[in-house]
Amino acid sequence: MKNIFLPIVCIILLFSALSGEEKKNKLVVLIVGDQLSQDLLLRYCPYFSEKGFNFLMKQGANFTNCRYEYAYTKTACGHASISTGTNPDLNGIVGNSWYDRTKKKNVNCVGDENVQTVGGKSGARSPRALQTYAFADMLRLSTNFRSKVIGVSNKDRAAILTAGKFGTAFWTAGSPFVTSTYYMNELPSWVASFNTSGIFEKYFGKHWEELQPEIATRICDDDENRYESGSAGNGNAFPRIIRGNDTTTVTDSYYDALDGSPFSTEILFEFAKKAVLAESLGSRGVTDMLTIGISATDIVGHEYGPYSHEVFDNLLRTDSYLADFLSFLDERFGLYNCVIALSADHGIAPIPEYILKKDSRADAGRVSSDSIKRFSERVLRSVYGTMDSVWVEKVVEFNVYLGKDAPQQKGIAMSSVLQTLKDSLMKLPFMAAAFTQTDLQMNAVPGKLYEQARLSYFPARSGDLMVIFKPYWTLDGSTTGTNHGSPYDYDTHVPLIFFGNNVTPGMYAVESSPTDLAPTLAALLGIEFPPSRTGRVLREAVK
Repeated sequence: MKNIFLPIVCIILLFSALSGEEKKNKLVVLIVGDQLSQDLLLRYCPYFSEKGFNFLMKQGANFTNCRYEYAYTKTACGHASISTGTNPDLNGIVGNSWYDRTKKKNVNCVGDENVQTVGGKSGARSPRALQTYAFADMLRLSTNFRSKVIGVSNKDRAAILTAGKFGTAFWTAGSPFVTSTYYMNELPSWVASFNTSGIFEKYFGKHWEELQPEIATRICDDDENRYESGSAGNGNAFPRIIRGNDTTTVTDSYYDALDGSPFSTEILFEFAKKAVLAESLGSRGVTDMLTIGISATDIVGHEYGPYSHEVFDNLLRTDSYLADFLSFLDERFGLYNCVIALSADHGIAPIPEYILKKDSRADAGRVSSDSIKRFSERVLRSVYGTMDSVWVEKVVEFNVYLGKDAPQQKGIAMSSVLQTLKDSLMKLPFMAAAFTQTDLQMNAVPGKLYEQARLSYFPARSGDLMVIFKPYWTLDGSTTGTNHGSPYDYDTHVPLIFFGNNVTPGMYAVESSPTDLAPTLAALLGIEFPPSRTGRVLREAVK
C-alpha cells in the first residue's frame, strides 16, 4: 500500500513546485518619477486612467505618508536614498554636484574622470561616488551575479544611482542613449539599433497639444505666464512645436526641447521594453531588475511649475505610457510575476510669482547662490578685513565653502569665522536656519530642521556652513520657473507604492520614508538588506 501512494505524493510535489515556479518573481521594476510629488498624484488622479498610476495606487501597497527625512531634496540625493536605503549622511550623495577642495572645482555626483563615454560625446559617468551599496547590488550578490540589473533614464544620475555599483546603466546626454566604459567598451547592438531607428528624430516638428484643455483651464493656472520658461524654443503656451532653436534640422537644442516634453518619456518606456526583450530580462530562470527614471516630469515642472497646464498634460501622457508599459509586462510575464515599486526623488515648490499673484501678502521669493556668496564675502571682509585670498571659496546650492587661507593668515579660528557668518546670515529675511560644521558634527542643536540638515551632511563633501530658507523661498538665479531642495512637505512628500504577488495591497497612512523602499524590496524577495541601510521594512506591505 505504501508504494501505491508514493507516485501520488510525487505528483503532488511536482505540481506544487510548478505552481511555485509560476509565482516566482521574474522581474523587479523600480520606477522613479523625477519631481513626481504625492500632491501631484493625488490632485490629478481623478483624470488618470485606471491602468497606470491609479492601478498601482489602488492595487498595490500605497504608503501615503512617505517623506524624505533630510533637508536638501535634490535629484541625485533622492535616487541614492531610494536605491540604498540610506540618507546622504551615509551614502555621500549630498547634491547633484558639490565642491571638491582638492580639485578646486564643482564635481558631478556621477562624474568620473577615469572613464570615457560610450556612444556619445559627453557622459563620462559612473557610480563610484556612491559610498555604499544598493538593493540592486544585493540582488546580484544573492544570485551569484546571475541576475541582470539595467537602469535607464534621460538623466545619468537617475539611471546610474538606481542600478548600483554592479548593474548597467544607459541614459541620454543631449543625444540618443549612451553609457560609459565603467560598464562596457561599446554599446550592445540592440542599443545601437534603437538609437539609429529614427525614434528620436520622428518627434522633430511634432506638435505638443493639450489632451484635456477644458479641464486644464478649470483646475490649472493660466496657460501663459511671464514667470514660466520654455525648453529650447518650446515656448510657454500651448500648442508648441518640438524642434529646438533651429526650425529646419535636428540640432543639440532639439534634444533639449525633446527632453522638456512628454515624448521623451514615451521614448524612454519604449527603450525599457527593448531592454526587457533584448536582454531576456525576467526570462532566464533568475530574478532580474529594471530601473526606470522618468525625467521629463522634472524638466517640465522646473520650467512651468506644479500648477501649470504643461505639468498636468505631461502627467496625463505619462500615465498613458505607464499603463502601456504595465500592459507589456502583463503580456510578457503576468503582472503578478513582477515586483513593481514606484516612488519619486523629490517634489517641487510652487513658482514664487504664482503665489504672489494669488496673494501679494505672501512671503515668497527667489535667492541665488551668487547672492549668498557675495553677501558672505562682504560680511567677513567687513568684520575681519580684506585679504589677498577670498573668505568664501564657493557656494554650491545650500552649502557655503570657506577658503582656508584667510582665517589662517589672520590667525582666527575657523569656528569663530563660521559663527560670525552664521549670525549675519540669520538676519536675512528669507533665512530659516544656518548650521556650521561644528553644529552638525556635535549633534547639539535641537529642532527638526537641524535633524534634517544633519542627515544631508557628509563632512568630506558638504560645505563648512549649510543654510535653509523659509518655505516658498526657492534657490534660483533666474526670474522664471521654480526649484526644489527644501525640507518642506512640498519637496519631501512623495509616493511610495509596492505591487506584486507577495505584496499586501492597501492604503497605509503610517509614516514612512523612501529609504524604506530598498529594505522592503529585499524582504519581499528574501535577500539581504543593503549593508548601510537605515530604512525599515514596511511590514504592512509584506505578506
